[in-house]
Amino acid sequence: MNAMLVTLLVSLLSASVAGFSGAAETSQDPHRVVMHLNSGEEKVQRGALNNIRNLYQEVGREHLMVELVVHGAGLTLLTKKDSTLATELAQLKTAYDVEFTACSNTMKAQGLTRADLLEQVNLTVPAMVRLMELQEQGWVYIKP
Repeated sequence: MNAMLVTLLVSLLSASVAGFSGAAETSQDPHRVVMHLNSGEEKVQRGALNNIRNLYQEVGREHLMVELVVHGAGLTLLTKKDSTLATELAQLKTAYDVEFTACSNTMKAQGLTRADLLEQVNLTVPAMVRLMELQEQGWVYIKP
Protein backbone atom coordinates (compact mmCIF):
# COMPACT_ATOMS: atom_id res chain seq x y z
CA MET A 1 0.00 0.00 0.00
CA ASN A 2 2.82 2.46 0.81
CA ALA A 3 4.50 1.83 -2.55
CA MET A 4 1.22 2.51 -4.32
CA LEU A 5 0.75 5.77 -2.40
CA VAL A 6 4.31 6.87 -3.18
CA THR A 7 3.79 6.07 -6.88
CA LEU A 8 0.56 8.05 -6.92
CA LEU A 9 2.18 11.04 -5.20
CA VAL A 10 5.15 10.98 -7.58
CA SER A 11 2.79 10.82 -10.56
CA LEU A 12 0.74 13.74 -9.29
CA LEU A 13 3.83 15.81 -8.51
CA SER A 14 5.34 15.07 -11.94
CA ALA A 15 2.12 16.04 -13.71
CA SER A 16 1.84 19.19 -11.63
CA VAL A 17 5.43 20.27 -12.34
CA ALA A 18 5.11 19.45 -16.04
CA GLY A 19 1.85 21.36 -16.26
CA PHE A 20 3.32 24.38 -14.52
CA SER A 21 6.51 24.59 -16.54
CA GLY A 22 4.92 23.92 -19.91
CA ALA A 23 1.64 25.79 -19.59
CA ALA A 24 2.72 28.84 -21.55
CA GLU A 25 4.19 26.83 -24.40
CA THR A 26 1.36 24.34 -24.86
CA SER A 27 -1.77 26.43 -24.30
CA GLN A 28 -3.75 27.07 -27.49
CA ASP A 29 -5.71 29.97 -26.03
CA PRO A 30 -3.85 33.00 -24.73
CA HIS A 31 -3.84 33.76 -21.04
CA ARG A 32 -6.14 36.71 -20.33
CA VAL A 33 -5.16 39.01 -17.47
CA VAL A 34 -6.93 42.12 -16.21
CA MET A 35 -4.86 44.36 -13.96
CA HIS A 36 -6.59 46.81 -11.65
CA LEU A 37 -4.87 50.09 -10.78
CA ASN A 38 -6.26 52.81 -8.52
CA SER A 39 -3.09 54.33 -7.09
CA GLY A 40 -1.76 57.76 -7.99
CA GLU A 41 1.71 56.89 -6.67
CA GLU A 42 4.26 56.75 -9.49
CA LYS A 43 6.06 53.85 -7.79
CA VAL A 44 2.87 51.73 -7.84
CA GLN A 45 2.02 52.76 -11.40
CA ARG A 46 5.54 51.96 -12.61
CA GLY A 47 5.34 48.62 -10.79
CA ALA A 48 2.11 47.73 -12.58
CA LEU A 49 3.65 48.53 -15.96
CA ASN A 50 6.74 46.50 -15.07
CA ASN A 51 4.50 43.58 -14.07
CA ILE A 52 2.81 43.73 -17.48
CA ARG A 53 6.15 43.84 -19.30
CA ASN A 54 7.49 40.95 -17.22
CA LEU A 55 4.40 38.84 -17.96
CA TYR A 56 4.80 39.34 -21.71
CA GLN A 57 8.53 38.64 -21.58
CA GLU A 58 7.95 35.40 -19.67
CA VAL A 59 4.84 34.08 -21.45
CA GLY A 60 5.22 35.63 -24.90
CA ARG A 61 2.99 37.99 -26.86
CA GLU A 62 1.23 35.20 -28.71
CA HIS A 63 0.21 33.55 -25.41
CA LEU A 64 -1.04 36.57 -23.46
CA MET A 65 -3.63 39.37 -23.49
CA VAL A 66 -3.50 42.07 -20.80
CA GLU A 67 -5.90 44.90 -20.06
CA LEU A 68 -5.07 47.53 -17.45
CA VAL A 69 -8.21 49.02 -15.89
CA VAL A 70 -7.52 52.33 -14.17
CA HIS A 71 -9.74 54.43 -11.89
CA GLY A 72 -9.65 56.81 -8.95
CA ALA A 73 -6.28 58.34 -8.16
CA GLY A 74 -4.69 55.97 -10.69
CA LEU A 75 -6.23 57.88 -13.58
CA THR A 76 -3.24 60.24 -13.52
CA LEU A 77 -1.39 57.43 -15.32
CA LEU A 78 -3.61 57.92 -18.37
CA THR A 79 -4.07 61.70 -18.50
CA LYS A 80 -2.03 63.88 -20.83
CA LYS A 81 -1.33 66.55 -18.21
CA ASP A 82 -0.42 64.23 -15.32
CA SER A 83 1.16 61.07 -16.68
CA THR A 84 4.87 60.70 -16.00
CA LEU A 85 4.91 57.29 -17.67
CA ALA A 86 3.46 58.11 -21.10
CA THR A 87 6.56 56.77 -22.86
CA GLU A 88 6.27 53.44 -21.04
CA LEU A 89 2.56 53.20 -21.94
CA ALA A 90 3.36 53.83 -25.60
CA GLN A 91 6.07 51.16 -25.55
CA LEU A 92 3.71 48.57 -24.01
CA LYS A 93 1.04 49.45 -26.56
CA THR A 94 3.46 49.14 -29.48
CA ALA A 95 5.30 46.03 -28.31
CA TYR A 96 2.40 44.01 -26.87
CA ASP A 97 -0.85 45.79 -27.78
CA VAL A 98 -1.81 46.17 -24.12
CA GLU A 99 -5.35 47.48 -23.64
CA PHE A 100 -5.75 50.52 -21.38
CA THR A 101 -9.16 51.32 -19.91
CA ALA A 102 -10.01 54.55 -18.09
CA CYS A 103 -12.93 54.71 -15.69
CA SER A 104 -15.67 56.92 -17.10
CA ASN A 105 -17.06 57.55 -13.61
CA THR A 106 -13.70 58.87 -12.39
CA MET A 107 -13.41 60.97 -15.53
CA LYS A 108 -16.83 62.51 -14.89
CA ALA A 109 -15.98 63.20 -11.23
CA GLN A 110 -12.72 64.91 -12.27
CA GLY A 111 -14.29 66.84 -15.17
CA LEU A 112 -12.21 65.00 -17.77
CA THR A 113 -13.11 64.12 -21.35
CA ARG A 114 -11.67 61.62 -23.80
CA ALA A 115 -9.52 64.45 -25.19
CA ASP A 116 -7.74 64.68 -21.81
CA LEU A 117 -6.49 61.09 -22.06
CA LEU A 118 -3.39 59.71 -23.73
CA GLU A 119 -3.93 58.23 -27.18
CA GLN A 120 -3.08 54.72 -25.90
CA VAL A 121 -6.37 54.52 -23.96
CA ASN A 122 -8.76 52.08 -25.63
CA LEU A 123 -11.94 52.29 -23.56
CA THR A 124 -13.67 54.69 -21.22
CA VAL A 125 -16.22 52.71 -19.20
CA PRO A 126 -17.01 52.35 -15.49
CA ALA A 127 -14.02 50.48 -14.05
CA MET A 128 -16.01 48.27 -11.69
CA VAL A 129 -18.29 47.15 -14.52
CA ARG A 130 -15.30 46.36 -16.76
CA LEU A 131 -13.53 44.41 -14.01
CA MET A 132 -16.70 42.44 -13.31
CA GLU A 133 -17.31 41.65 -17.00
CA LEU A 134 -13.77 40.46 -17.65
CA GLN A 135 -13.72 38.26 -14.56
CA GLU A 136 -17.06 36.75 -15.59
CA GLN A 137 -15.43 35.91 -18.93
CA GLY A 138 -12.66 34.03 -17.11
CA TRP A 139 -9.93 36.67 -17.11
CA VAL A 140 -7.38 36.41 -14.29
CA TYR A 141 -7.57 39.39 -11.91
CA ILE A 142 -4.35 40.94 -10.61
CA LYS A 143 -4.06 43.99 -8.38
CA PRO A 144 -0.39 45.01 -8.12
